[in-house]
Amino acid sequence: MPLDLPRRSHVFVDESKAGSYYIAAAVISPTDVTATRSAIRGLRHKGSSSVHFNSERDSTRRAFLRGAASTGVKTVVYIVDGQPDKVARPACLGALIQDLCDAEAERLVLEQDDSLAAADRRIIHAELKTRGNTTLEYRHMRRTEEPLLWIADAVAWCFQKGGSWRTEAEPLIGQVRRL
Repeated sequence: MPLDLPRRSHVFVDESKAGSYYIAAAVISPTDVTATRSAIRGLRHKGSSSVHFNSERDSTRRAFLRGAASTGVKTVVYIVDGQPDKVARPACLGALIQDLCDAEAERLVLEQDDSLAAADRRIIHAELKTRGNTTLEYRHMRRTEEPLLWIADAVAWCFQKGGSWRTEAEPLIGQVRRL
C-alpha cells in the first residue's frame, strides 16, 4: 500500500533492535520542519542536549509523546521479525527508500551510528540508483545535532516496548509496515 506522505517530505529515522527490528521514520512536510524542530527542542529537560527514550523517566517520556503528538508529526514504523540485524536493517532501509522515492521525498536523516553508517550509505545509494532517484538527499546526524530524530527514537522505543507504551505512541504512528 503506498504511503500518504507530504510531497518533498523530510524524514528522520531511528531504530530499536530489542526483539524484532524496528525502524521509525518521522515524516514532516518541508514547510513544517522549522516550527516542528523548535517545538520538539522545547520538550527536552533543561540542561539536556537531547532526548533519548532509553534513559528518560516515564513521566518525561509521556510528556514528550504528548508534546510531539501536538505537532501533528506522523511516523511510519518498519518491522522485521526473526532476522538478524544484518538482514533486518537492509530490508527496512530498502522498503523505506522505495517508499520515499515513490513519495518524492526530499531529505532523509538517519541517526548516526558509526558502526552502521558506511553500510547504510551503500544500501541507500544502491536503492536510489535502482530507482533512478538523483534528488533524495540523505545524511547521518547525531541526536544532539537534530532534535527531529528524537521523535523517531521515541516511537521506535515505544513500539518495541509494546503494551501501554505502544498505546501512548499511537497518536504519532501513521502506518506500520511488517516486512
